[in-house]
Amino acid sequence: MTVKRFVQLFICYFISMALAIFITQAFPISNIWTFIIIAAIIGYIILIIPLTILTILKNKR
Repeated sequence: MTVKRFVQLFICYFISMALAIFITQAFPISNIWTFIIIAAIIGYIILIIPLTILTILKNKR
């Protein structure tokens, strides 16, 4: 993997976790572990979308 790919991965990860925390805060969750699990699931879903697109675009070249 190249440095460019690691930077893309970090940016996608950062944005997905920021969005996941923002979305999860909209729900009235009082338990910290429930919050962490839901944020992780939402973050993962948000993360796989751009990474899948980047992988498809890379394989087309």
